[in-house]
Amino acid sequence: MSFQGLKPSPALELRSYDIDHFGDSERYAGASSMPLSPGSTAIMRARLSLPNLSLSLVKTFPRIIRGYQLAHAVAVVVPMDQVTSTCINGQSIGSSIVILKGSSDCLVYEPVGRLIGVAYFTPPACEPWSRLADGYHLLSVPSDLLASLRALFSATLETAANDPGFLSEPTSQTNVEQSLLSAMDSAIRSSVNSKSVQATTESYLRIVADMEGLIRQDLTVWHKTTELAERVGVSVRTLQSATKAICGMSPHRYSRVLRLWSVRKQLRVGPGRRSVKACAIAHGFWHLSEFAASYRAAFGELPSETLYRSVREHS
Repeated sequence: MSFQGLKPSPALELRSYDIDHFGDSERYAGASSMPLSPGSTAIMRARLSLPNLSLSLVKTFPRIIRGYQLAHAVAVVVPMDQVTSTCINGQSIGSSIVILKGSSDCLVYEPVGRLIGVAYFTPPACEPWSRLADGYHLLSVPSDLLASLRALFSATLETAANDPGFLSEPTSQTNVEQSLLSAMDSAIRSSVNSKSVQATTESYLRIVADMEGLIRQDLTVWHKTTELAERVGVSVRTLQSATKAICGMSPHRYSRVLRLWSVRKQLRVGPGRRSVKACAIAHGFWHLSEFAASYRAAFGELPSETLYRSVREHS
């Protein structure tokens, strides 16, 4: 499945995004993405809205995702390619289906962009949905059923692109929704039990949250790893292991990623923004030439270019 066979139609919304505006498409799930690199591939989303279910195909980018708040809904995330490097709360997703229900305290580390299908709906009050607790579930599905679910997602979106009239009929909409729900039901019923969250993973997630809280208290200060570990109440080795497991990087690099993304958001806010120099210093970047080089490596442009474009957009 790819976007090559899709085109916008009365039934299918097809949009491309940059890293600054992708967040607009995540609000329904109460999630937010922080980019890890600018990437060279366009971020895209195809979306079909049915009366009781929405189905999307998303081409993502290297990022860290926080969330989710679904409020009486579920999101079923199906891998549509062979990328297996993504982790959720330190657990490898691999080729598993991810089900997010209700409120989920998640940190997703996605080191490379991937292609995913997302079904979003209010779950039926019956098995197997009723036994799913709030949170996230990793389900290992037999390869044949995973292939069938991928094929159904693809065929549904291609129909929306090429035969939108079919999906304008109430009977057709009901049949498509039932087909999608039945296929997801079968995948859940045949899956290996949801992977349990180990105590170590929960502990690591807390450590990372405490570390980030300390960093954000005063972004002008760069804490040494030894100081962060002491204030979080763990050894340096444990802090490094936790950050690597949950975020895929060292505490120092994670601190840099947080700061750079925060600077970019400030440069994008519109009239009344501060200068590049003021934003950099407010986030602990005292050497402006080094900051500019790090910013360019992260986002593919200089901070002055981000600010200039933002001024033009808001003028």
